Amino acid sequence: MVNVRIAYPEDLPAIKKIADANKKEIGFIVRPIFEESIQNQELFVACKLNGEIVGFVRWHHRRDEWNTVYEICVRNDSRRDGIGKLLLAQIPKPIQLKCPVDNASNKFYEHIGFSLISKEQGRKRMLNLWVCVV
Repeated sequence: MVNVRIAYPEDLPAIKKIADANKKEIGFIVRPIFEESIQNQELFVACKLNGEIVGFVRWHHRRDEWNTVYEICVRNDSRRDGIGKLLLAQIPKPIQLKCPVDNASNKFYEHIGFSLISKEQGRKRMLNLWVCVV
């Protein structure tokens, strides 16, 4: 059993540990970025009943009413348990995100009902633009 809640400053070490273990997939994220998202209440964590953090999603509410997901990450030993879907369900719709075309997460976004809108050139590689409006 896992619940999702807003992240607190004391969650930062666990969040950073998960992020650093997956920096190849999500990039390197410095602590101040997470601190700002926590302050803005735009970082959710997935916790086991014992309080252990097993995943997070960092996002931002934009002026045009869209919500952009920056990173979503679930610990390797907790994947395929529906945690990513639970994390994304907490973000108000509509949602958009970009994912490298060669990233395995693209299958996940398709599986949970996101629509692939376009492909675009990122700074280093091609990206898929995914949206979820319902």
